[in-house]
Amino acid sequence: MTEPATHESPVAAHLPAIPAGYWQREASHNPRPLTPLGSSLFTRGVNRAFPKVFADFGLLLETMEFREIGGYVYTSAKPFGVGAGDGGGRTPPKPLLWLALRLHPAFRRRIATCKKALRGRLDHTLIERWYGEWRPRLIADMARLRAIDLASLSDAQLAAHFEKLRGWFEDACDVHFCLSGANGFPLARLVFFCRKHLGYDDLRTLSLMSGLSGASSAPTIALARLADSLRADDVLRAALLAAAPASVPAIIDGHGGAAASAFRSYLDEYGYRALRYEVVERTLGEEPQIVGQLLQEQLRRPVDVQAEQELLKRGRDEAKAAALAALTSEALRAQFLDLLADAERAYPVREDNEFYTVSVPFAICRFAALEAARRLVASDSIAVPDDVFFLTWDEVIAALGAPSEAFAELVAERRVAFAAAEAFDPPASYGVEPPPPPMGLLPPAAREAMEVMIYIRDNVFEAEMSGARAGGSVTELRGRAAAKGTFTGTARVVMGEHEFDKLQPGDVLVCPITSPVWSILFASVSALVTDTGGILSHPAIIAREYGIPAVVATGNATQLIRDGQQVLVDGDAGIVRILT
Repeated sequence: MTEPATHESPVAAHLPAIPAGYWQREASHNPRPLTPLGSSLFTRGVNRAFPKVFADFGLLLETMEFREIGGYVYTSAKPFGVGAGDGGGRTPPKPLLWLALRLHPAFRRRIATCKKALRGRLDHTLIERWYGEWRPRLIADMARLRAIDLASLSDAQLAAHFEKLRGWFEDACDVHFCLSGANGFPLARLVFFCRKHLGYDDLRTLSLMSGLSGASSAPTIALARLADSLRADDVLRAALLAAAPASVPAIIDGHGGAAASAFRSYLDEYGYRALRYEVVERTLGEEPQIVGQLLQEQLRRPVDVQAEQELLKRGRDEAKAAALAALTSEALRAQFLDLLADAERAYPVREDNEFYTVSVPFAICRFAALEAARRLVASDSIAVPDDVFFLTWDEVIAALGAPSEAFAELVAERRVAFAAAEAFDPPASYGVEPPPPPMGLLPPAAREAMEVMIYIRDNVFEAEMSGARAGGSVTELRGRAAAKGTFTGTARVVMGEHEFDKLQPGDVLVCPITSPVWSILFASVSALVTDTGGILSHPAIIAREYGIPAVVATGNATQLIRDGQQVLVDGDAGIVRILT
């Protein structure tokens, strides 16, 4: 038997091995421990991608390393330095850094790359590659991969498919993080301009973008159209409303005709997406009760998302006019319009690319893993299909080639460690936080690039606020104001996809974080509260697309708010009040 690959997950939950340096928990995408299979895809893909992105933009960072500690994902920024073969050296003292930046060949080359990237508008180039090259290619790849009959492959062919699939997944990761840098520059430039010349806070600047993330609203708009087509058939409509949510897909399929075809098309387009950044999580299409419940709600109480989009467009137009009126010169107005046009082109890519570079690739990998699981159960390499998620990607390939009961023993050990990790309360950070980079010493291009990178990092992850914990007796929680407005209503604490059925129309969704696929829920909720994430996190973007108040990065709202409590969500002030 091939020896199991050395792997970070799972680790001892009580006394985790803590690597040197400063590590911040990354809960905005990974609120729970990763399974070994998910980790062997995710961490490898991320850690391969970041050095490339930083090198392409000439950032004075070697990488943003992702690592599991105590079963949870943590990150550590590694500064670019001479001889940084281990992922980054220590930042030298200021006098030496000033000299190194201007005299040492490695730093000079890096800064020259940065100047070229900024002057040549690398961000523009990459955004256009998304629209013109990467997106169409990924859609074609996905159609090809989904068309493969996995059950017809031999074990050797399935193992080879696994090898190719991992390479494709990692290439998709490269595109994803490349675009994270690319769409960050136009948005940050607009934010910095509006701060300086208009005195805007960041949320006011982002009102110029609300409604542009079409990928966030598309699933709900399509569901509303599907409901409209079903509503015309009185018999079918009555049957659907009388059924249990999980029975809705079967009723539509049994009805046949255009209704069944339209429903299958909807699931084909929007159901084949992972609900979280993990292969262990079922896709939306595997959860018929979720789609059924949402469709029933649309039939009972139609939600006009397109009307909301029109309101958001009017709001954008008014915000744009107000900004132009407040600027004091024609030159500033022209600069604002150029920056706004760049941001408008880049902003939709943030959510759009996630579906095609993360959510669908995870789903494709998941279904390959399930086919492998079926075979490994048959060969007694694992006991039940879900055991496959407690092997690494390499170990699945090895087990397909050489079945062995030793894999079942390995899975049993890892399940125990995973349960311990889930019971572990991970700290917000490990180690001592280093001082911020000395921006004043950096040449102009390097300083601008670092300021943009720090802005994007802080406002996507909001690690400091997300890591804070309020006491158990508080009645007011503070977080980051993420979408304007106030709402008072019934809280519904949803810890994961398995609790979607708890939500009722008009509820306040309280959750650790959301992935973009959760956007389909947002037409039914009236406000959002999350434990983690910043103003540029996926839940914040989605809330603004649906025009609902949101407060993110509360730290531990899911622990302090109970189902059924009345809460007030103030998306302007970033405050959540527990009223009952």
